Amino acid sequence: SDGGTMFQDLNDDYYPGDVGFDPLGLKPEDPEEFAILHTKELQNGRLAMLGAAGMIVQELVNGKEIFVNLGVATDRFDAASQAMLPVQFP
Repeated sequence: SDGGTMFQDLNDDYYPGDVGFDPLGLKPEDPEEFAILHTKELQNGRLAMLGAAGMIVQELVNGKEIFVNLGVATDRFDAASQAMLPVQFP
């Protein structure tokens, strides 16, 4: 790049996912411990996405909200009052 700095150049101390935001000081100083914590956070996020997807699919399958399925809420949904639904249930 004509003697200049390429935009792909990274600092020697850069670690993917470490953007330097740690206001509570929870980031481990040890790089190995940080890698373990980083992996745990990624796995937690993936599990949360699977859980959310499962709840959404359940609502699409039977047309009932998740709390109605669990029996902790009454079914207050009135399809006739909703003019523009993105998903129509039978």
